[in-house]
Amino acid sequence: MGKKIIIGFLTVLKAAVLIIAVAAAIIVVPYLIKLSFMERDTGVSKVDTTLTVEQKLRDLEYMYDIACLQNPRKEMFEEVYGISYEDIYNRYREYVKNTESEYEYLGYLTSFLAVLPGEHNLMRLPDYDRNAVNGGFILTEQFATQEMKDYTYSWKEDFRDDVEVCRDHNMMLFRYVDGKYVGVKLSSSAFTCTDAYVNGQIVSIDGKDPKDMCFELFERYVPVYDQGNDCFFRRMLIFNDGIGVKHTAEILMPDGTTVTCDLYDDPGYDLACMDASIYYPDLFGEPESDSSGSDEASDVPSSYRIEKDPDRKLVYINYLSCEASEGDRLVEDLQKALDEAGAETVILDLRSNGGGISTTVTDKLLPVLFSQDVEFKAVSEGRLNSTTELFYDRVIYRLYDMFISGGNKNEIKGDTFYYTEDLSVEGRATRDYRIYVLTSQQTFSSADIASALCKEYDNATLVGTNTEGEGISGSPCNCYLPESRFMFVYVPTVNVTYPYDSCKGIEPDIYVHFTVEEYLQRYELIRQGSDVESYGSRMTWDKTLQTVIELIDGAG
Repeated sequence: MGKKIIIGFLTVLKAAVLIIAVAAAIIVVPYLIKLSFMERDTGVSKVDTTLTVEQKLRDLEYMYDIACLQNPRKEMFEEVYGISYEDIYNRYREYVKNTESEYEYLGYLTSFLAVLPGEHNLMRLPDYDRNAVNGGFILTEQFATQEMKDYTYSWKEDFRDDVEVCRDHNMMLFRYVDGKYVGVKLSSSAFTCTDAYVNGQIVSIDGKDPKDMCFELFERYVPVYDQGNDCFFRRMLIFNDGIGVKHTAEILMPDGTTVTCDLYDDPGYDLACMDASIYYPDLFGEPESDSSGSDEASDVPSSYRIEKDPDRKLVYINYLSCEASEGDRLVEDLQKALDEAGAETVILDLRSNGGGISTTVTDKLLPVLFSQDVEFKAVSEGRLNSTTELFYDRVIYRLYDMFISGGNKNEIKGDTFYYTEDLSVEGRATRDYRIYVLTSQQTFSSADIASALCKEYDNATLVGTNTEGEGISGSPCNCYLPESRFMFVYVPTVNVTYPYDSCKGIEPDIYVHFTVEEYLQRYELIRQGSDVESYGSRMTWDKTLQTVIELIDGAG
């Protein structure tokens, strides 16, 4: 009896401590947050956005120091890429010295950040109405002063004319496919994308193989590894017909002829095409609303597509993003499809999944597919600096870890911190399915985590190409540049517990690459109006899916 009383007393005591901690958080956290922003407000009270060359160079140096020199993956990336970040930094110093506008300067920063260690690297305007600080926990708009808001507004107004100049020029877009850069016609863009080189393949740029210029061109996309061709590449190359550095290109056209043309490379143009139009649509005017959609169409989930093949007792799920808001619906729809198909085999297609919320993978998707548990705690290591200390060591984030993120832990040892993330899966499937996981160089972030966790199961096989990587590596940080107050996102940690290459992603069990022939066949089907993403259509052109079906049919 006495033991029960003691246990009951301790339980009540724990509850009381928890209540006190939550109450303290409610009272103290807003003050700490506001104090943090008061510290950040220094020097950001004027509307004039003009920067001196010295200020721009200080920003560049700060980014280089925080996102590269203090990044534990710097040496690893230099060795694998075969590059010198110091040489790249010095080259960009010369670019920044000669910028003609603040918009061009932002373009150079964006391009420079893209080649620094990491795949989550992103540039942001100092947009205090939209952006969040440090992992999306604190919305800055609540605490932004009027001066800060005016400053953001001024940047946008200054950039508007530059974006309009970019829109006057045609885009020339080339997508990387199996060692080649193939011309693409992009229709869903605020920019006119010329069809002059559609399906043409770049033979050379200034006499060089375009893959050899991976770190020389101004590109928004980070370098990614291609296992089949043993090289790094940029997923897209964006050129235009008149702004920036002129390059002479040879292009092999679909009819077998070779043409020579001028392609212009400009970081500001790339920024306008790929970032401003997505994150800052007001720079282009308000987007037109789609009045053609029906209630039924709007009810279709945006993050996944599930189809059944009853003859093979198979369920195919094309999982496009780890969207938390559709997690419960995903569980319901997937379980229903598995039951209706009497499924024995599941194909989980992650080839176009750029990530999202990791708990959607660990708590929603994988428990439906697997019957066994996986205990996995990923430990990432980083170096303390002003940004990482704010993210990993302030009281508000320790409270965030305790009450919101499910028990992730931060530990500081000297000038090094360790971030432990719980990625365990509690399987609840009623049977052991044969599971094939399709991966590509576009399998990224939380989808990369899904691929890594599936590797832990004996009944799962990864088929395709290496993932893009940087899934199990801690959380991204947002950081402000000291002069411009632009924001940039980067991951300051490297995983020290999971044995996979942070530069080259997760290697599949069976390697099957996406070929130029597949790409051209897919393009022709799109031109004819076919639904190329459906399971039935993919069976006609998708070599990776066809390989899996052959394995399934061969196994009986």
